[in-house]
Amino acid sequence: MEFPFDVDALFPERITVLDQHLRPPARRPGTTTPARVDLQQQIMTIIDELGKASAKAQHLPAPITSASRMQSNRHVMYILKDTSARPAGKGAIVGFLKVGYKKLFVLDDREAHNEVEPLCILDFYIHESLQRHGHGRELFQHMLQKERVEPHQLAIDRPSQKLLKFLNKHYNLETTVPQVNNFVIFEGFFAHQHRPPATSLRATRRSRAAAVDPVPAAPARKLPPKRAEGDIKPYSSSDREFLKVAVEPPWPLNRAPRRATPPAHPPPRSSSLGNSPERGPLRPFVPEQELLRSLRLCPPHPTARLLLATDPGGSPAQRRRTR
Repeated sequence: MEFPFDVDALFPERITVLDQHLRPPARRPGTTTPARVDLQQQIMTIIDELGKASAKAQHLPAPITSASRMQSNRHVMYILKDTSARPAGKGAIVGFLKVGYKKLFVLDDREAHNEVEPLCILDFYIHESLQRHGHGRELFQHMLQKERVEPHQLAIDRPSQKLLKFLNKHYNLETTVPQVNNFVIFEGFFAHQHRPPATSLRATRRSRAAAVDPVPAAPARKLPPKRAEGDIKPYSSSDREFLKVAVEPPWPLNRAPRRATPPAHPPPRSSSLGNSPERGPLRPFVPEQELLRSLRLCPPHPTARLLLATDPGGSPAQRRRTR
């Protein structure tokens, strides 16, 4: 892949490693150094064009590699340049490999979930005109040595069929462990990820102390037997007998309300202990004339006699009403 600027001067080495800062590598002595802003802009242009070419080759709707994504994530990009072909003395780019660490939840052989953070292959592209020339293996091997990992320890994000064939051909990675996400891991991945946890220093000291001076176990304390519980009743019927005795309120509260027609079928009264206690029947309604006659026949109060004696001018009718 060719560019309008000098790629050979921008990337002195055959394989250049770029991180999220996108800093231009150190230049060779004796070469003219352009402005740093121009060099970084050229690097961003190369990354964007490589991302577009990779998305087109994988039939993706949008590029997954760009300069803005490199700056916002802690990914590492390995760029391989062609030192043999020099069109107009500017050099060319063969391909790139992007890797990064990610926290993943993956399934093992027993279908158990495991939280791991492996090195992941995020994007891999070699120009179509330079494939099957050993450039992909050279770039991939350089990454393994630089990151100090084995091929079976990697997790690949949505690999294409070409990448799967590449890994099978050069690294004998064939048997995969099925996952529920887009990442692919191979057999032997968990041999490196899972190790028996080391015994803590505190647990080691406790075990040594128990072996030297074993403490006898305290005897188990015997609890008293449970007392048999009888039938528990919420209320005692004997304690509620006094509630059944009707207490008559004073007049005129004892007057029953008048009803036009008595109900044909009075509602049944429940005999359960949870309901209100029964009251006795109230007195029947007393007519007004009979009530006045009973009042007249009542003997006068001593206080009323004293008042009548001190008021000589009162008429007998007034005295009767006063009484």
